[in-house]
Amino acid sequence: MLGNQVIKTLGTKRTRDLRAPDVIGELFMLLMLIVIAVGAGTGSALTVALGATAFIISGGGLLWSRLALEEVRYDTAISDTHVFTDDEIEVVMTVENRKPLPVSWLQLIEFVPSGLEASDPDRVTRRAYSGGNEIVETTSLAAYERVRFRHRMTATHRGHYVLGPTELRSGDLFGLFGAVRREARKSQGVTVYPRIVHLDGFYTPAARPMGDLLSRDTLIDDPSRPKSVREYRPGDPLKRIDWKLSAKQGALTVRTFDQSVSNDVLIMLESSTVATAWHGYKYDVLEAAVSCAASIAVRYDTLGYRIGFIGNGVRPNQGVMSVITPGEGAHHIRLVLEALAFVHPLSFRPLEKLMLENGFQVLTRGASIVLVAGLLREGIVNYLQEASRRGHEITIIWVGREDPPRISALKVLDMRNRFETNSEDGEFFEASIESSHQQRLRSRLPDGG
Repeated sequence: MLGNQVIKTLGTKRTRDLRAPDVIGELFMLLMLIVIAVGAGTGSALTVALGATAFIISGGGLLWSRLALEEVRYDTAISDTHVFTDDEIEVVMTVENRKPLPVSWLQLIEFVPSGLEASDPDRVTRRAYSGGNEIVETTSLAAYERVRFRHRMTATHRGHYVLGPTELRSGDLFGLFGAVRREARKSQGVTVYPRIVHLDGFYTPAARPMGDLLSRDTLIDDPSRPKSVREYRPGDPLKRIDWKLSAKQGALTVRTFDQSVSNDVLIMLESSTVATAWHGYKYDVLEAAVSCAASIAVRYDTLGYRIGFIGNGVRPNQGVMSVITPGEGAHHIRLVLEALAFVHPLSFRPLEKLMLENGFQVLTRGASIVLVAGLLREGIVNYLQEASRRGHEITIIWVGREDPPRISALKVLDMRNRFETNSEDGEFFEASIESSHQQRLRSRLPDGG
């Protein structure tokens, strides 16, 4: 399983400190002042003594509630920050009292996003208005005491999830006054990779873009054919770094070479599932496309190919990239899976425009192209047909709800059944129709409506 096996602590930061004295407690203190005044007016020493005693106790309770959450620290540790769907993680919640005054009672409420599901439902309450759950724990803390709560959680859906916000509640011993503090977690959380379907023996009929390892030449770059130098990118082999030039320029620089035989594969992901963005999106189609792209990436990595990725539904943030240059190894496949975990249903720009702007980074000479899509637009079809004429092997993997389209000079493989979209198992399509350069794509192309 990819990801760190050590426990990492997620820090917290205090966002608000809400003091919420109970109205009943305030009214009680006011009532005791009235009792004292009445007792003094009537000359009743017993009434004054009782009122003063009750007022002092309630005042002490008010002070206690004010100090209850002071120097109380809360942290969350997660056993693994990178997991696959259906993997289980352990969350350790630690609350510590760092002052000599004990905390008579403490209630901890931790929000758990909907992509994580606690294994013990009896200790979880559903938060219907936000789509997640709440873990509620109650304890007391002696002076300088530390208490831990352990919960097992299952990752149910790809994405990036951050526990919180957290709410700490406490008060005085008599329950007259209360205090509330809310804390928000920092950006670190749990990244859940897409579901991986094993594709042992998978190939595309006739074309076999997965390759025949017994017969293909695995040479990539020809050292006798130097090409140029460029900045280092994640996934570049360390042996290609020009250390002297890097020291001179103050930045890592790698040397590139012309390829003798290419075993690079570019995986393209179309995140749009409907023709018009404001119509929403088809959940099953998007998830099938993401799972399919992840499974293909893992399959190619197992076969020893260098993998590149480009997707128009990935918004680059927190080190996640929508354009990943070809590379290999565990670190590189992790970059691809992280990008797929962050895929959104709405694309921020057409896939063909991303390719025109970044194709020089991800598409090497002779590389194969695999497009995973549940919707095909004319622009990307035109781009792929042109790439096919330039010598690239093109395969379109179809996961849409409709029957797969027939496209001139391009091979379409129907994978709806394997990745659980709403259709029956299809077959390989390769038909000859007029080129889209001569006329628009025919009505058989899905409109995504």
